[in-house]
Amino acid sequence: MAGPYEGVTVVDTTGLTGAYATRLFAGLGAEVIHLEPPQGSALRRLTPFVESIDPPESSLWWSYLAMGTHSVVVDPGDTDSMEQVISQADVLFEDQLPEHSGVPSEMIDSSTIRTRILPFGLSGPKRGWKSSNLVAWAGSGILYTTGFTDRPPVAPAAPVQLACHAAGASALVGTLLALRVRRLSGVAQNVEISMQEAALTIAPETGVPMLLDDRVHRERTGNRRDLGRPFGLYPCSDGFVSIIVLMPRHWVAMAEWVAEVTGNESITEPVFEENAVRIEAKDLIDEWVEELTRQGTRLELFQEGQRRGIPITPVNTVDALVDDPHLEAAEYWSSTELHDGQTVTVPGAPFRTNAQWWSTSRAPFLGEHTEMYIN
Repeated sequence: MAGPYEGVTVVDTTGLTGAYATRLFAGLGAEVIHLEPPQGSALRRLTPFVESIDPPESSLWWSYLAMGTHSVVVDPGDTDSMEQVISQADVLFEDQLPEHSGVPSEMIDSSTIRTRILPFGLSGPKRGWKSSNLVAWAGSGILYTTGFTDRPPVAPAAPVQLACHAAGASALVGTLLALRVRRLSGVAQNVEISMQEAALTIAPETGVPMLLDDRVHRERTGNRRDLGRPFGLYPCSDGFVSIIVLMPRHWVAMAEWVAEVTGNESITEPVFEENAVRIEAKDLIDEWVEELTRQGTRLELFQEGQRRGIPITPVNTVDALVDDPHLEAAEYWSSTELHDGQTVTVPGAPFRTNAQWWSTSRAPFLGEHTEMYIN
């Protein structure tokens, strides 16, 4: 079945910040063109690499984020060829300020939606500042609250460059809205995304929720939060589980569980039903809870905790996710072919619909589709 954005042409000149957005566009049926320089997109130079594949096709980042897209190579000085590609765009993704853009404005049709993903946006005193995944998290304030008190702050999910993908997801939403406006009014809008703002919107302790809540300064507290107890990661026999107990009924169920397994009746005393008391006695509560969690596996604790109505979930490793019975039953996983012909497992669609909209294919070789678009 055709995807909802079949017939829409998206030209991507970005690197990591726009790749997730255009990857989703491709999955939804759009024709996505990666406009690459002769040396290839920056995505092709990101580790890890597949040893059996020669560069520039060996990056697993490229193999995943470029699935379903086309690769067109244009020398930056070849304006005629560039214009042939740009003129076909319904949407143009960029990650450079207007004065640094490699795409002259005169090339862009008035009906083209121009989506820019920038470190700090198009206005303000930091307009020209450089950024990265780490800088975006630092600028959002969340970096300061993440990590242990005796160590430097750490970026959330740093190896996967989460802030870049958050900016890309915001860019996708903004671009989809712009496409709808163009369809209804005929007006093509510009979309502007700031990496700092995108990270700030998903920062639970320093973002909008804090401003609407208590304005209490947040400190780093390791892998547990002093918003309640138990609240955070707790060791088990094969890793960790995450437990969040805030509601009174959650605590009653948790205390009963600990008492049943460990024989510790003290944890069921009424005084601990107050969250403030548990926070004050957090070391003691953590010790009692760990007596329970260390006796079970991630899956055992998850299943029993869910049965009791307690918010608990396994902290999965990648290999545990691949073997996860729920994801397997949901037929979540998909597959793709790498450039050496081997088939590998990859995440499936990030949503489900009644119609089978999602489609994928392998990532393109460098310049594989150049002749399709340039005469």
